[in-house]
Amino acid sequence: MKNYFKITVAMVAIFTLVSCAKKTKATELEGTWEIRHVAGIQVAGVDPNFKAGNGNLLKFHDGNFEKHTDGALVDKGIFSLIPESESINNSQSNYALVLNDNEKLSILLDDKKLVVFNGVVAADGTEITYEKQE
Repeated sequence: MKNYFKITVAMVAIFTLVSCAKKTKATELEGTWEIRHVAGIQVAGVDPNFKAGNGNLLKFHDGNFEKHTDGALVDKGIFSLIPESESINNSQSNYALVLNDNEKLSILLDDKKLVVFNGVVAADGTEITYEKQE
């Protein structure tokens, strides 16, 4: 009888840890992200780094997103996040971000950093790094 109890407790603990881990990663995207760096398509003499307060934002909340450029809303709609790993630009993505069910971007979501890959930098793609706002 004690063995059944121990097995039951162990199974409940494992299911709890697994379900919490999935929720934590998926909810890490929720919030406001501000651009900090752009790699690819650089213009000579233009700094690829962006200071805080630049108004270039991605906002994610309850399955909806907004994209702001220089403080102005330029796109909005729905999003989904799919676990997916891909080697890009000497990095490794960990999710695919699908916007409005038709635009799929590879991303690296890690703590307070979001990297959005749009193609390969060597082939006129971009790698945009965002920082999470508190």
